This record gives sequence, C-alpha cells and structure tokens, in this order.
Amino acid sequence: MNFEIIVPALSFRSDAGDLDAGATARYAEHAADTWINRFILSGSTTRGDLLNPSERASILDLWLRVAPPSRLIACCWCESDFQEARDRRIQPMAIMKDLNTGSSALRFLGDLAAESLVYSHPMYSQVILDPELAYMARQTKQLPKGAKLAKISLDQVTQLRKVVGSDFLLWDGSSRHIAASIAAGAGGVIATPLSALPRPFPDRSLPKIQETVNKIQANLDRLPSRSSRTEFLFKSGSEALRARC
Repeated sequence: MNFEIIVPALSFRSDAGDLDAGATARYAEHAADTWINRFILSGSTTRGDLLNPSERASILDLWLRVAPPSRLIACCWCESDFQEARDRRIQPMAIMKDLNTGSSALRFLGDLAAESLVYSHPMYSQVILDPELAYMARQTKQLPKGAKLAKISLDQVTQLRKVVGSDFLLWDGSSRHIAASIAAGAGGVIATPLSALPRPFPDRSLPKIQETVNKIQANLDRLPSRSSRTEFLFKSGSEALRARC
C-alpha cells in the first residue's frame, strides 16, 4: 500500500513569545532523521499565523539545513510567504480563508501558482474544497496541485478522488483511520500526533503507525481545548528533544 505521512512541524517560542530558533532547529534535526515523508512548516497546529513573515521565512531556512525542499511544505498566511517559499523552491500551501461563495473560491484558486497546495478547513472558510468546487475548478483549469482536507468524511474522500484524478495530492487531515483513508482514495494523511516525536518512533508500518497515533490521539482527545492540545504537543516534543541530548 502506497501512502504518505505528512506531519505538521512544531515551531518553538521563547517565554517572550517570539521564535525560539535554537529549539526549533533541534526539533527539525530530530524530525528530519525520521522516515516522515513531508513536514508542514508554520501550519495551524503550531499557530504559524501568530508568527510574523520574517519568522516564518527563518523557519524555512532552519529546516533547509537538515532536509531537502522536496520534504517541506510552506504554509502561507500572507502574500510574502509565497515569495519566500518560491525563493527556496519549497512547495507552498495556501489557506482557504474567508471564502463565502463558489465564485470567490474559484478566483482564489485561479490566482494560485500551479504548484500550490491548499488547506481546506471549515474553521477558516464557509466554502471548502468539496467535490462540487473541485469539479468546477477542474473544468476551468483552476485545480491546485493538491490539498490538505480537514473535517472530511471517507465518502467525501472517495468522491473527491473521482473528481480530481490520480495525480492530485489528496491528503486526509485526520490520521484516526489511516488504512480506511487510503482505501477511500487519499494519497496520504496528516498525522498530527507524530509531531510530538514519540519514543520509540514507530516503524514505517501502517499498523505500528496507527497504534502510536491512537495512543497520542487518546491523550489529545481528553484535553478540553485547542490550546491545551497544542500545549501537550509542545511539551511532548520538548521531552523528546531532552531525551535525545
């Protein structure tokens, strides 16, 4: 079974709230030593939107010291982020944000560079990349290179795959049922729990990956808020770095 595991990378902050370049660089080195296929940099998991553009650019440079551009995805929160990604030959991921109509979504997709991915989440936009929008985008030649799709059902994965074709990078935003996601048509999943860099890190075996993901996800599910879940991942990631020293 061919599949990709994509992990949102953590970006650490100092007590003052700015980027902790040292901790982030150590994390990048540790994470890059694993078999993980790709890393999303400055994504929503690590609240990349709260960093400024120069901090997000510096994160790209930190990661390029330990991983090739082909393993990296730059989550882009403003126009300058796209240029920083292009300058470094890193694939950009655009946030589908504040799109209220199908026509505005098509304009958004049409303005993207051909190599762009999109992040579709109902938290950010009323209009998401569903089968209907994907069909219109393909008919008008405005379909992006791929998408991270949050809050999507397995049936929707199957429907989308039929619409977008085999070359589209279709990634399920959930890793709760990896085998089922792949069987439904996803080419990969976003395994957020693995951003904690658990010890021991699982082999690249689907049962082992799912077992590890489930254990961490159970801890995350017991937490009451998004911020507490993010804090858990950062704490776990910090512990992994200390154990490596």
